[in-house]
Amino acid sequence: MTVLSDLCQAVRVAESPLLITGGGSRVYPYASLSDLKELSLSSYSGIIEYFPEELVVRVKSGTRLDELISSLSEQGQMLGSEPPVHNKLSTIGGAVAAGLSGSRRPYGGATRDFVLGVGLILKAGDYAEFGGQVMKNVAGYDVARLVCGSFGILGPIADISLKVLPKPEVERMVVLEMSLESAFGLMSRLRHRVSCVSACAYSEGNLRVRVSGQKTAVQRELVLLGGDLAEDSFWGDLDSLQLGLFQGHDVWCLSTDPHEPVALEFQLLDWGFARRWLFDPPEDPRKGYSGSGHWTRIRCPEGAFDADVFQPVSQVQLGLMRSLKRVFDPAGIFNPDRLYQGV
Repeated sequence: MTVLSDLCQAVRVAESPLLITGGGSRVYPYASLSDLKELSLSSYSGIIEYFPEELVVRVKSGTRLDELISSLSEQGQMLGSEPPVHNKLSTIGGAVAAGLSGSRRPYGGATRDFVLGVGLILKAGDYAEFGGQVMKNVAGYDVARLVCGSFGILGPIADISLKVLPKPEVERMVVLEMSLESAFGLMSRLRHRVSCVSACAYSEGNLRVRVSGQKTAVQRELVLLGGDLAEDSFWGDLDSLQLGLFQGHDVWCLSTDPHEPVALEFQLLDWGFARRWLFDPPEDPRKGYSGSGHWTRIRCPEGAFDADVFQPVSQVQLGLMRSLKRVFDPAGIFNPDRLYQGV
């Protein structure tokens, strides 16, 4: 079992750039990092502190997501953003570093919204804590949330403090057969009233809606929605990219305003139409796109055309990212160029 001092020492003596990894359960189509020396945090695992009555847990970053979810469930609690469990190697540190949230994200919040504090290993191998274990923490810069979605470029995340939520009393999923236009209209109406909806997705002429909460409220919502009850394992398969739709394809994801018209041939829409999935486009779908969202290339099969993984950013944004990188990692040893050149 790895201890914190081992990780700090590995950074302290590093003479070349390091590839910071978790369980390695979800790999974006990177090509430039394969020759780097790997520093894996997957064996630095376990719950450090857990206060169910305070809805707070502090865990080592290599803690497996399925184990953490199971421990919380025993206390009737859960991770509020429902981060995806891609397989048994998925870790909480990887979910935070990649900023991953599940189907509950539009209704419960993103992973970064539940991060209260983090412990980082810095440039000289020193360990430092940022944030705390309360929601109202205004001491200094909000580094704890800054590292969400940073993909390890600022330094290895050693541990994380998270706010957790009570599990809903009841969850049910209904399937409604309808056109894309009808589904778009229904989701728009649901956004403008209080409801128990905790997930929705549209594909192949079917709108799937999950409702969560107290039994009476869920039953009332089911009556309003109509449709056919179905097993809700769909959401775990969607979030972990295990649906058949994702297999063997060039997979692109557009995150945008849910009100944006659906102009492309998206095969799957979720997050209340705010996340849209496109498979095997003939060219980079960012070309000619004039909407307000941003694209990410999630999977890239062998032989597909070359394209950046992440949405290009302005020179101003790139400059800010490089400045932050220099502050936390002046030697450029943590996941160099993983997001953008020089970041």
